[in-house]
Amino acid sequence: MTPAPAPVPDELQRFILTSIASVPHLEALLLLRGSPAQQWDIAAVAQRLYVTERAARKLLDELRAIGALASAKDDKALTYQYWPRHPELAAMIDQLAACYAANLVGVTVLIHSKLDKQAQQFADAFTWRKEP
Repeated sequence: MTPAPAPVPDELQRFILTSIASVPHLEALLLLRGSPAQQWDIAAVAQRLYVTERAARKLLDELRAIGALASAKDDKALTYQYWPRHPELAAMIDQLAACYAANLVGVTVLIHSKLDKQAQQFADAFTWRKEP
C-alpha cells in the first residue's frame, strides 16, 4: 500500500492561493524554473504548455508581476526568464516544486478549489432573488 502524500503546508497553501492563478500558471513557473539560465519567448512557452500565445503572455506577465520572472525585450522578441525577486520567494517556489512533485493531486485540487469558489461567487452575483 502506498502511503498518502503529505498535506500541503499552510504557508505553501497561502502562497498558492494568493499567487498561482491556475495550473497553467504553475506549469509555466516550473517550466522556467527548470531552465533558469534560458530566456523563453512566448511562442515556446505556449507550445510547451499547449495554450495560445495570448494566454501564455498573460500568465507570464502575471508571474512576472508576483516577482517570479524577469522579462527582456530585444529587436526580435519579448523573453522571460526565471528570476525570483528575493531569496524567500525562490525558496517558496522550490518548496512548491517539491510539493507538486510529491502531491500533484493535492496541489491541483487546491488550485481548482480557488477557481471553483471564484466561479461560484460570480454565479451568485447573477442569482435572481425574490423581493421580501
